[in-house]
Amino acid sequence: MDKNQLDVPIQLLYGPFPVIKEFSCIKTDSFVRRPAFLHEANYYYNQGTFHPWNKENVKECVNKILEEWKLLKVELQQFAANRDTLNLQYGLTLAMEYFLECLYWINEKPVNLIDGLVDKSLEVKPFNLEDRLEFILKRLNGYHSYKQLDELFKELEKQFAIKLVKLNRNI
Repeated sequence: MDKNQLDVPIQLLYGPFPVIKEFSCIKTDSFVRRPAFLHEANYYYNQGTFHPWNKENVKECVNKILEEWKLLKVELQQFAANRDTLNLQYGLTLAMEYFLECLYWINEKPVNLIDGLVDKSLEVKPFNLEDRLEFILKRLNGYHSYKQLDELFKELEKQFAIKLVKLNRNI
């Protein structure tokens, strides 16, 4: 392993995740949007890096990931319409990583998949999440998986908005 590269930490290994198998070693005090799980990889290797899941960073960072999702969503729609299952599968895997980042960060935690996709301690999450994510993972190249993931993003975004309103009331 190159000293500027990090292997995937065990906390980020689950099924097809992560899409990339090495991460850049970063020491930064600002958010780096891509690749997914970059900040977690550096965190698990004790690299002094930015933590998007910290309370003061969550809103900005989650909103940036939601922007990424909305751009990727347009591509996924095309892949589904054209029945391009190979690109749909790759795109859905990336989108699942974005979803997991949002899910964990909204709960002010780094992504940790060591005990499964959804940590039991997560308080903000869509209804029946584990079953829905497993459905998507079993059919990563299907239109119905894309639609299910789109619904999960919508639900999570609504719950995030509710959390932000509650936090603002408590200030």
